Amino acid sequence: MEHRDMPKSTSAPWGPYARTILRRLRTAEADDRYDLDLATEGDQIDPAERPTNQSAVALFDELEHSQRHDSRDLEAMRAAGVDGWTLDETGADTPKRFIEPGKILTALQLAATFCTEPAFLDTLHRRKVTVIDGIDPQQLAGTATSIGRLHLPEGWSAHMRAPRAARSGILQLLRPVDPSSRIVPEQAYTKLETEILAAMRMPHPVMILLPAGTRLPARLRRVLPATIRFACPDREILLALVAMTHSATNKIDREHIRPLLPGDAALADIDRLSLFTALREPDAAAVARALATFQAPDDTGSGDMTLEQIGGDSPAHQAAAAIVSDLGAWRRGDARWSELSHSILLSGPPGTGKSVLARGIAASASVTIVEASFGGWQSMGHLGDMLRAMRQSFSEALRKRPSVLFIDETDAAGSRGSTDRHAVTYRTQVINQFLAEIDQLQRAEGVILVGATNHPQDLDPAILRPGRFDLHCSLNRPTKAQIRHMLARALPDAREEHLDQLVRRFAGETPAVIDAAIRATRLAARRSGQPFGPDLLMASRPEPAPAFDHRIAIHESGHAIAATVLGAGPVRRMQLSSDGGSTSRASAIREGTAPEFENELTIILAGRAAERLCLGAISAGAGGSVESDLAQASALQLQFDREFGLGINGNGWFGPANMQRLTADEIHRLRAKLDQFERHARKLLEPHRNLMEQLSAHLVEQRELQEADLHPWLSGLQPGDLTETGPNGDPSD
Repeated sequence: MEHRDMPKSTSAPWGPYARTILRRLRTAEADDRYDLDLATEGDQIDPAERPTNQSAVALFDELEHSQRHDSRDLEAMRAAGVDGWTLDETGADTPKRFIEPGKILTALQLAATFCTEPAFLDTLHRRKVTVIDGIDPQQLAGTATSIGRLHLPEGWSAHMRAPRAARSGILQLLRPVDPSSRIVPEQAYTKLETEILAAMRMPHPVMILLPAGTRLPARLRRVLPATIRFACPDREILLALVAMTHSATNKIDREHIRPLLPGDAALADIDRLSLFTALREPDAAAVARALATFQAPDDTGSGDMTLEQIGGDSPAHQAAAAIVSDLGAWRRGDARWSELSHSILLSGPPGTGKSVLARGIAASASVTIVEASFGGWQSMGHLGDMLRAMRQSFSEALRKRPSVLFIDETDAAGSRGSTDRHAVTYRTQVINQFLAEIDQLQRAEGVILVGATNHPQDLDPAILRPGRFDLHCSLNRPTKAQIRHMLARALPDAREEHLDQLVRRFAGETPAVIDAAIRATRLAARRSGQPFGPDLLMASRPEPAPAFDHRIAIHESGHAIAATVLGAGPVRRMQLSSDGGSTSRASAIREGTAPEFENELTIILAGRAAERLCLGAISAGAGGSVESDLAQASALQLQFDREFGLGINGNGWFGPANMQRLTADEIHRLRAKLDQFERHARKLLEPHRNLMEQLSAHLVEQRELQEADLHPWLSGLQPGDLTETGPNGDPSD
């Protein structure tokens, strides 16, 4: 009889132990007492009946590399798409008895965790404590049952709570338990701490099973031994699993199946739904192909665009490109991790592409991205559950490194110094845990931390400092160049003149708005049977509103001229959009003197002053959100008086103002001061009214002006100040 040479049963050292455990599993499945889901705290788990002694021939026949078929027949069957290794003497290729795959997988992972039976038996020495972590929460009960039924020697039993009778052969097997939930809530860990304390009083060995993402309190970490990591699924474990589920002989054509499987890194993170769905395929090769398909990167969606595909040359885009370059240097061994900037906080209005840029970093670096948000963490339940979800996200990023950890809604963390005293204890604990997780992440290597926030001013200063988030970059609305890039990707066949028209029509919009318009137009085209093209996209845009655009352009021109005259230039960018406008410039506050604050307040209110000067009336454009001109000016004037020791209160410090609780005197003074600053701004702009009208007309035509475009318009203005008539006066004012 010929034997075909095959790879050994497994290249892993745990193979012999796994075969022993699987024999016990098959015997245990012959009765009805083996229950994967024992989960009550009163469980007592006894070893299953052991298989009878097998002959040497039977044991050899059980090995995966032994085969009774002629090698030529095996080759012919493989060519015909049949795995001859799975066929028994009757030609059947399915197991005689079905065993739930989750039981097999858990048994194999435990065998791989301990590697040999002597290593497991070593955990049963008197007073020995063993901690295993990294277990899928849905496997906790099955892992405990597998240890008690398949791994314990005869005469032993596993108990959640040891009996008072001090006899040998007892393993105290502890795990956080909540039979009503598929996740492990915080209260289960609190109870586990009590059970650990009770177990320590008894002389029996203790084994503690912990889910992935668990971080025990410091008092427990100090006294417990180093944890043993629960073995993740890999190719060898999957080959052994499929041999049990898709073969009548417990053997498969490993040489053929192994290359079809995803790599070990991908299998380590496979979710149970994907795994069990793949196991429904008819044969081992089909299972492997399904797993590879499920684990393949998703090539659809803007989240997979590289930085090159996204386009953009803002400081945020440049910083993202530098991070990708540095990560590549670290992976090649050309740079040490400590030399790199490996965290960045992206801020900006909603829809400006913060999430897309974070995904672009991961796509360009070809690493996994782990996405989380404070909203997602908070949705898990009360404080303990929220903190546990946070820890799990950080642990997942470390497990998948090199990786990008993207945390959205970072401003939801808040600040410990907030004047809002509601839920202050909750907020403090959340921030403290967040800081601890970031610090742990930074001590490790291989994870790029990206945060996104709409309101960076609301974040705790400890979150913002270097070492937590090294880089801070703002994402504003895209430039016309970036909009052209986005449109050219969507309309690769469009002529330049059509792109020019579309760029002008979309100028000032956020990437989210542009992307939504493209998708909506594509959908409308498909439904109507029309081709998707520039004309259809142009027709979907609202018609321009000339009067609105003119008013906004006057408003923004007022900011630009005042900023130049008062030395807060250069003006970097002016832009119009369908819902307003923006002017980017430096702050007039450099040394923190009173005249600098006065100049800044004048610039902020210059847009309102320009409307009144050129149009005869003001609009609501200076008000609205907390980012509006009036909101910024109000906050700055109140800081001047209450916090900076420069205003009416002299050396007094009264802390941040609560806008809903201002006194009548504070309200009166605030209104009077802002009125004065608007009048000063109007006086400053009056000599430049013609320039303001011409600049605003040019802005309406172009929709966007960069610093170089603005230089011919603003370079002739002479910087000055208003210190002679400073409306805030000195401390005695």
